[in-house]
Amino acid sequence: MGKKIYLNKSDSVASAIDKVINAPDEEVVLYIPRGAEAARTKRDIELIKREAGASGKIVLVESVDDSILELAAVSGIRATNPFLGRSKHTVSDVVAVRSRRSGSAGGEVNIEVKHGAGRERGASKRVRVGGTVRIRDEAAVGGMKKVVMAVGVVAALTVVATLALVALPKVTISLALEKVPQGYIGALKVSPFISEDSVDSTMVQLGGVLLSKKKNITKSYPATGTDTVGRKAQGTVTVYNNFSTESQSLIKSTRLETPEGYIYRLDQSVVVPGAKKEGGTLMPSHIDVTVIADQPGEKYNIGPIPKFTIPGFRGTPKFEGFYGESKEPMRGGASGEVKMPTDEDIESARADIKKTLEDALKAEVLIDKPENIKILEGAYNFTATREQVDEVVDKNDEFNVTLYGEMSFIGFDEADLLAVLGRYFSEQSKKELMNFSYKIDYGEVTIDLKNSVMNSAINIESEWTEPFQKDEFKQKIAGMTENQLKEAVLSAPGVINGEIKMWPFWVNRVPKNLDRIAVDAS
Repeated sequence: MGKKIYLNKSDSVASAIDKVINAPDEEVVLYIPRGAEAARTKRDIELIKREAGASGKIVLVESVDDSILELAAVSGIRATNPFLGRSKHTVSDVVAVRSRRSGSAGGEVNIEVKHGAGRERGASKRVRVGGTVRIRDEAAVGGMKKVVMAVGVVAALTVVATLALVALPKVTISLALEKVPQGYIGALKVSPFISEDSVDSTMVQLGGVLLSKKKNITKSYPATGTDTVGRKAQGTVTVYNNFSTESQSLIKSTRLETPEGYIYRLDQSVVVPGAKKEGGTLMPSHIDVTVIADQPGEKYNIGPIPKFTIPGFRGTPKFEGFYGESKEPMRGGASGEVKMPTDEDIESARADIKKTLEDALKAEVLIDKPENIKILEGAYNFTATREQVDEVVDKNDEFNVTLYGEMSFIGFDEADLLAVLGRYFSEQSKKELMNFSYKIDYGEVTIDLKNSVMNSAINIESEWTEPFQKDEFKQKIAGMTENQLKEAVLSAPGVINGEIKMWPFWVNRVPKNLDRIAVDAS
């Protein structure tokens, strides 16, 4: 028999399939507890069978739930109930009879042979040993051989039984726990500034976490308008100061000239920072500036350009100390009729890129968030922090929009919510409770990022049981007799029923090896 896998009641179909596929053996015995999530419908069982078969696994099902056994059977999976009674003991008695001997004065031994029913008389033989004549019964000799063989078989079975008692015994216990239904309808308030979780009849307050992420994207959009006025090329130039450690101001429209004589002008005033000296050597400083062609037309769509000079410094020492370069081509220069984005194009692009950036930020936060943190739909805020619209179209008649944004979320650990509700329900029922199952419906969410607060309505349906520690229970019952085990099961807190299976059939005591004890509490 292959490896046995025990499902929890809350395991999903996907979890069950994953456990079967990752089992080391080709044949897998899947133990499914009563009311398991993974076996609610015939389709669930068929999915497990299909995926197991696809991975080369053979699945057998064990369960104490007749409905699960029926679903498995109609799905073509061999299924058994491990608690359907125990085989009766079979006892074999072996009785050995010794032959009687009587001695004579002459040293002879007379052997009287008594034949069993149906055995032919006269099958004896005289044998001389020294001065003594003995009679050997051939039938008796054959019977002795059979006795020896029987004793050997009994001895072998005794060894096997002893090994089975020591190494093979296994106990499987299925316990039904008493379920206490509990419900709660109220408000949920979450904030990272709440230091202690609390609950009353109308509100649950939880400590939460504030998550945020920044991102920018650039997208191209088609320009549908036209412009008959000539357009000037533009681009980015890196201006260097290799002259002195003092900064240098350059006013708007300062000319920069290419080696071929094309003039481009600064679109705004800038200050080129001073160079730095390192070990007596002057290290150039630099600044990126936007330049616009002096004249409209496509002929200014050139570059990259290795060196710009500043004509205003010609004839002075600064002419060689200040220079520029463009790492990308100048573009956008045109004359006559050219494409341009309309106001409608730009507004449509703004709406689209905002949604694109918002969705991208939301996806990244949800992927990167801690696994235990739950973020409700709507528990976030998106802010566009900066926008750049480049109205100069490219060769595909498209213009670019760049948007910078930030998204902030408020989340919480749902385990904290269950914990504080558990304390609340325990106080009301006057007994310690632990969660068995739950369903939570969250209402409309509001978020106040200024005060880092998220609010939502909650409707909770749940079942709770008294705490049951499987490991402690296994340690307690280890070595018990079957009757002691039955008493321990029925006296366990919160247990209303139980089923026990001991294997092999002759076992009547719980193994002391805890690995040979399986407990399912549901």
